[in-house]
Amino acid sequence: MKRILFSLFTMIVTIAAIANDGVYFTSGNQLIPLQETDISVKKEILTISLMDDQLANVDVYYEFYNSSNTEKTVLMGFEADPSYNDDYELHPSGVHPNIKNFNVEINSEKISYKNAISNLDIEGFFNPLDDASKWEEGCEKSTDTPGHENCGSPIALYKKGNHSKQIENYAYVYYFNATFKPGINKVHHTYKYQMSGDVMTAFTVPYKLSPAARWANRQIDDFTLIIRADNTAKYFTVDTEFPGAEFTLKEGCGKINGNIISLRNGAVSLHMKNFRPEPEHELFICSADRLHGETQVFGSFYDRSSVLWLYMWWEYNKDTDNDDIKLTQEQFKRIAKNLPYANRGHVFKDPMLNEYFSNLWWYMPDPSYKDDTKGFTKQDWTYINWKP
Repeated sequence: MKRILFSLFTMIVTIAAIANDGVYFTSGNQLIPLQETDISVKKEILTISLMDDQLANVDVYYEFYNSSNTEKTVLMGFEADPSYNDDYELHPSGVHPNIKNFNVEINSEKISYKNAISNLDIEGFFNPLDDASKWEEGCEKSTDTPGHENCGSPIALYKKGNHSKQIENYAYVYYFNATFKPGINKVHHTYKYQMSGDVMTAFTVPYKLSPAARWANRQIDDFTLIIRADNTAKYFTVDTEFPGAEFTLKEGCGKINGNIISLRNGAVSLHMKNFRPEPEHELFICSADRLHGETQVFGSFYDRSSVLWLYMWWEYNKDTDNDDIKLTQEQFKRIAKNLPYANRGHVFKDPMLNEYFSNLWWYMPDPSYKDDTKGFTKQDWTYINWKP
């Protein structure tokens, strides 16, 4: 037993050392003008779907307004931050490794696009590197250990063979020419990107709203945010200020407590007029795994991100005198086994299980649920088959 505990402790220390800042893959982002424009944003409906495959599906519907009497062509694009704690590798093609299925339609016509690495240090919105293959990502020199490098966050691009030349701020850019007819133009934009995470959360979804200020009206006249959890259950917080707006349950099964949301196979939404997103108030969705972990053990494992923590919790707390979390080994095992079913709304007839799950804030019983295991994830089966 001591050998097992030592191995688990070593694994946790290793994980913390590698990912104490988490793994950041990229942010979601607005479509933006890459040069000055007098086109304004009249409407945006942003839909973010949280999936069990660690991907966030992004669907954005825009209505842009061209106030002139003639068509206007605008260089338009999508900036994606580089990842860190991932592969530290520059992709000179300009195609971000963690963005999939990028698609744009303007007035129902699919738009072709190009990719580039853009130097954000130079004044102006869009400054593609002439030959991105001649650059490479570098690492910050460690101040704690001379001679070592901290590759947790690539802070610059360096010219190959000449590290005196560097670019401290860059992005992957998907760009295209967008022709706007006079009046309202409808733009539909979709893509997927890998959700980030760290040792304390199952997922984080950053999304940059502030670039909307690059459009002529410096705001979104009519803004709607929808967060979905289709065919899954998600328990998350939205750490963003939306003055005067509140989330409401749009469909499905859910609970809302301010910015803390428990959602199963449904969606929540909020709506704002004349929305001016600020850089310090970007959208940030984060799993709420650890919010209620002190007294409600499995309240902190709603998103089923790791079974390792269950074992460590048992070893640490099995001799505790805290009645709020004291469980027998058999009870602990039964709760773990039934967690994926509680996720999906199983109504428990067993008194112990019913009392336990009914006291968890996120639990939403569903009498119509028939214990169908279709759609269970690999992690669900890890919980079901877990043995202390």
